[in-house]
Formats: sequence, C-alpha cells, structure tokens
Amino acid sequence: MYIEFKHVQARNFVNTLALDWDETTSDYPLAFQEMARRFDRVIIVTVNDELTLDYVCEHLGITPDQAEIYCCPGDALENVGQWKAQVCAEQQVALMFDDNPDVVRACHALGVNAICVRERSWKFEK
Repeated sequence: MYIEFKHVQARNFVNTLALDWDETTSDYPLAFQEMARRFDRVIIVTVNDELTLDYVCEHLGITPDQAEIYCCPGDALENVGQWKAQVCAEQQVALMFDDNPDVVRACHALGVNAICVRERSWKFEK
C-alpha cells in the first residue's frame, strides 16, 4: 500500500530500521541480516521479553552500539499495534517491518514507513 504524506516528517540523521522479532526477523534471518547492515541503527520492537541484545546482534551481524530492544510493557499489550507505531515515530525510524497488518496500519497513520511481512495469512482471517 502506498501512502503519500501531506508533509515531510522531521527525521533525525541516524538511518534507523525497526524490526518486529517473532514471525518477522526470526522467520527471515538472512534477509534481515543483510538489510540491517545497510542501516546505522536497528531497533527491535517486540513483545518478546526473553530476547537479549547479544542474541539480536549475533543474529543480525551487528554490534551492540548499533542496536536497541523495545519490549512492550504489560499495560500496552491490549493495543500493541499503537504502542509499536508510537515507538517507531518517537525513534524516527526510516522503515519498520512487522508481520501484523494492524501494526503497519498504525505506523502509516503516524507517518512511519512500514511493510507487512507475513507467511501465515490464516492468522489474520476474521
């Protein structure tokens, strides 16, 4: 889906990639490893509270000073899409990847570029 924003969002000078972990980065490790190398900074925006920075860096082939993990707090779990979009907006990410289309839509609503990557389409059938 293409959205043309009415005004350009102010962005920092750090080229930041945002990634969901489970069923996104974990499902396509080689693709996201290659992509992570092309960004100055990678943030993981997830509900996985067992994920460690060391594991992320080893998995993506980046250093700890290039990465950060943002884990959804318990009180935001009911609206995780909005929480992830808000983190992406605050961190001024250039691009976000998530397997949940609600997260992508919430990012778009805040002017954040986001792409839905999912293989298991049955999860989203209503």
